Amino acid sequence: MNAFVGMSMHANVTKNFFSKTKSELGLITGNVFFVLLITTSFYCLVMLIVVGLKESFFSVPAKYLLILPPLGFLSMANQIHLSVLRNEGKAYTFGAFELSNAFLSAAVTILFLVVFDTGWLSQVIGMTIASLVVSVIGVSYMFKRGYLRFIFNKTVIKSILRLSFPLIPHVLGGVAIATSDRLFIEKLVGLEAVSLYAIGYSFGKLVTLLTDAYIKAWSPWFYEQLVEPTYQRKATIVKFTYAYIVGIFVFAYVMSTVGEWFLPYIVDERYVDAAKFIWWIALGYAVQGVYKIFFPYLVHISKTGFLALSTVTAAVVNIVLNYFFISQYGALGAAYSTVVAFAISAFMVFEYQRHNYPMPWFLREQSKKNDELV
Repeated sequence: MNAFVGMSMHANVTKNFFSKTKSELGLITGNVFFVLLITTSFYCLVMLIVVGLKESFFSVPAKYLLILPPLGFLSMANQIHLSVLRNEGKAYTFGAFELSNAFLSAAVTILFLVVFDTGWLSQVIGMTIASLVVSVIGVSYMFKRGYLRFIFNKTVIKSILRLSFPLIPHVLGGVAIATSDRLFIEKLVGLEAVSLYAIGYSFGKLVTLLTDAYIKAWSPWFYEQLVEPTYQRKATIVKFTYAYIVGIFVFAYVMSTVGEWFLPYIVDERYVDAAKFIWWIALGYAVQGVYKIFFPYLVHISKTGFLALSTVTAAVVNIVLNYFFISQYGALGAAYSTVVAFAISAFMVFEYQRHNYPMPWFLREQSKKNDELV
């Protein structure tokens, strides 16, 4: 629902933060909220229709689906504010909001679970209250500092939709890659194999701790450099990119080695075999980390439609390979297909960036050309 309601609209903030004045940026963020209100209202109506047709989904009473669009609204409102803080370089304030959200959600969940005995619904209540409180404070803070101007502008809204609408299939493709493997394992191997895979997956996915943190810090600096993209600035970007790529693969290897050693100490002996999945999942998310470093280029040149194409292509390949690889190699085949899928999306985005936004990727070769010109 976040994909449909929010459409990753916070990307509009990061893309324009350094190239627009605060007043212009405020106009963009204000119109993002207009779009957000429209999408939330539309999907609330969709959920009302769904609730009228179905009594439950995955054992959850259908009436609770009505909370999803408002939660999507609150989540995106919070992401927009966090994007502003990140681009301002206010790391401590950013951290305070993130931790407050997590702490409040946990505290309210525990309160309703222990005191009011509301069961699984406790987490829904905790998420909703925390998201509401944090987003209201965040939006108020943005408005107070001039980052929000609620003036309806059709031109700005069209620009927002051109950038954000293609990100819906992009996000859904990512969800398909991350979840389809378990469904295939359950059908082709068995539920016990899903448990082993899920444990190994959780260790391997720890690579995203590095990639997500780095990209959050990288994006503001990256967009700032491209306001005036001199050769020297581009060369610096390239050098940092190479260092990052090497770093994530080293990190993936270290994390998988540590995970395989540590696993027997924290799980029942029945699940020790989960260790065989850790390296392949870590490798897959290291490859996805390569994709993430090229993602901002396509946002910068407003070619997010190709992001959708690359992710959907990778998702389709992942689904097909899941069937053949799992049939051939068992649950480990799901890890293989994850690596291949992320590699395809990373390669497609890199090639598209290389042809549509030239960068001096071959620094030594470019240096020789410069010497020849001199």
